[in-house]
Amino acid sequence: MARTTSKKANKPLQDPRLPPPPFLKVPTALEPFVESLNKAHVYIVHVDRFPAAFKKRIFTVPVLLNVAIAALLVWRIYAILPTYLAIFTSVIGLDSPATIDTTTKTKSHLAWVLTKRVAMFMFDFVLGRFIVPWPVTFFLEAPANPCYWRIKVGFRDQEVAVRISRDWGAEELLAGVKTGGDSPFFTTRILPAIERNYMRQKTAYLMMGKDWDLDFSAMVYAHRLIDDKKNSLEDFEKSVLAYSEHHGWLYWPVHKLDEESEEEENRKKIVALKDSLTVMGKESLFFRWIEIVQYESSRPGGFNQERQVETYKKVQQEFEKHGVDFRELLEKVGGFDGMPGLPGSQVPS
Repeated sequence: MARTTSKKANKPLQDPRLPPPPFLKVPTALEPFVESLNKAHVYIVHVDRFPAAFKKRIFTVPVLLNVAIAALLVWRIYAILPTYLAIFTSVIGLDSPATIDTTTKTKSHLAWVLTKRVAMFMFDFVLGRFIVPWPVTFFLEAPANPCYWRIKVGFRDQEVAVRISRDWGAEELLAGVKTGGDSPFFTTRILPAIERNYMRQKTAYLMMGKDWDLDFSAMVYAHRLIDDKKNSLEDFEKSVLAYSEHHGWLYWPVHKLDEESEEEENRKKIVALKDSLTVMGKESLFFRWIEIVQYESSRPGGFNQERQVETYKKVQQEFEKHGVDFRELLEKVGGFDGMPGLPGSQVPS
């Protein structure tokens, strides 16, 4: 009787002289930037292309919230400080409004006073432990904080975003038995954070969570390098940075993979749009759209975000003249992103 044997395919051994895939040595252009980073952490950099006005609206919410919290905390300190001073004075043996003559008060009264004071202490402890850090870290945290970042960088249509790993880092990614793309941290922490749909839906300030924070100091420094002409914005396209003891700073250019897949995805969306218009007997609208985009993009002044929004409105009006809802049609074929002449996800209603 013949014996069957199953052979398990062995994965080729990784050359220890090379960085673990998919990482490469960091490009020379990024060396000044990575020297400012903490080697213990993993970083994700990308260019946040949400409109400046949208970013300003998003940032206004935490500003107002933290201003309100700070104002309430100041009021609380002002209102409760005399009470604490009176209690302290009584504790050190001096007469004060907080002093209680235990010989003339009933046990129930003493219990009530004790309960109120314990509740007051607990309430203020919770404020100090959990609430005070919000405005402090937002306005005052060193070496950088959200307010410092916005003061230095302002609000731009194209901003460098730098995320930093939280409660895990380069050691888990590059120093274990499984490293690089084989590391479980690569699959569970990095891949979800760079997923294209996720990044299309969120501006940088909304990307903070349990696994990632924003490195405000690094973002300010990146823009300083760009403003000083030492780097270009393209140097900070979507990529992952991590430090290896054996290979130095490593770099995964995620944006190159995105460009390849996005080109094919966008081509399919354009074909689907043309096919939909053909079925409706409105194929001429497709070519009219292309004409408008070509004209607007060739005008002096550059085809910036504002010009793209204007172009979208003109195309929408042209389609409406022929009884076609341009926005609804685009959503059916996959959305606005990557379509010629359109301002991405943030388009006017």
